[in-house]
Amino acid sequence: MSTENNIPYNNEINNFIIKLGLSLYLTLPQLKHVFEFIFATVGRGYNGKVTHIAENCYQSTYRTSVGKFLSESPWNEDYILRALQKFAVNKIWQLSRDTRKPIYVIIDDTICEKTKPSSRAKNPIEKCQFHQSHLENKKVYGHQIVGALLQCGDVTIPYQLTLYDKTKIDKDNKKITKIDIAVAIISSLPKPPIQGFVLGDSWYSAEIIIKSAKAKGFEYIGALKTNRVIYPKCSRMNHKINGFAKTINKEEFHLVTVNKHSYYVYRYEGKINGFKKVVVLISYPKEALYNEKALKSFISTDINLTTEEILFQYRERWTIEVFFRQNKMELGFDNYQVRSERAIKRFWILTQLTYLYCTFGINTTYSKFGKGLKTARKQFQQELIIWVHIQAQKGISLDAILEVLKLSKNKCA
Repeated sequence: MSTENNIPYNNEINNFIIKLGLSLYLTLPQLKHVFEFIFATVGRGYNGKVTHIAENCYQSTYRTSVGKFLSESPWNEDYILRALQKFAVNKIWQLSRDTRKPIYVIIDDTICEKTKPSSRAKNPIEKCQFHQSHLENKKVYGHQIVGALLQCGDVTIPYQLTLYDKTKIDKDNKKITKIDIAVAIISSLPKPPIQGFVLGDSWYSAEIIIKSAKAKGFEYIGALKTNRVIYPKCSRMNHKINGFAKTINKEEFHLVTVNKHSYYVYRYEGKINGFKKVVVLISYPKEALYNEKALKSFISTDINLTTEEILFQYRERWTIEVFFRQNKMELGFDNYQVRSERAIKRFWILTQLTYLYCTFGINTTYSKFGKGLKTARKQFQQELIIWVHIQAQKGISLDAILEVLKLSKNKCA
């Protein structure tokens, strides 16, 4: 008597893939590989190795077939990405309509660090370059990814993960920068139904990004480099923020508490280069007033927001840091061992799909990613135990069950 190899999660994952419309762009064998990727990653965790996908699936899946699916199989990853983006926009925009809460478009970048290959390496990972790591305060070797998240309330969905390639040029023979990538992402979005904000750190608080956000109906809130020029009415001259901050009397600062931390904040409303009127907040931690190393500044194009509201809105930017960390810890986002640029791009799209599944695919509404992942893994364990129990009731031998689960002595040898 043989076992029935009906894998737990089969229906749930397949239904979610169909709901996204991926069957329009992928063949049945290709859909099977997509299912296996989600199943292996969600069900038992993923360390980034292609072999791990094969090992985690209770089917006759081979490492070489998974690798070929990522690197050689004829499917258009851009079509899949657009399907995921359409799903993400529909969900977040509808949630904003239902809750009357604003939409946040959060943009930042991260580095997937890799070991620099020797000069004699025949097949190094493509597009690896040296990038400045703000976390480690040094240049590191690997891939830099510009990421964009969509958020409404406590629901966060990845919208796009783009490889930054220093050597890539546009049709006018100009290098494509991270700023260009961010502008393209913002320009691809529809206008927010209620209210929307683009959030970025000081690197992304560039004039072209802020104007792109405004053109799409979003306000911009971000950190601002302290060497930016402002034009205070109390002075006949323009000033860099870090120079003007030294002239502000203590009585002109307001003490503001955000997330249990207190700051001295000076509010400037007026012109900066490129804009007639914005809000610029100049701030120091309460315990470090006039400490130039502790000086921070922020910009908001929405002048109607209070100082506290601007700082609270900017705090939502931290979500993308959590997203990058979760992706690296739970989905093997930076541990991939595929080598071609195409395979890497496809891998990131599949991690994005897995994130969506954990957020919207395991219940009728939505979950935070961490909670959804725990729920999914718990359901996996329950259904696996139920499956083993059913097989035992049918008289299937223990050896046959272990064979299907790839736990038999022969499989382990």
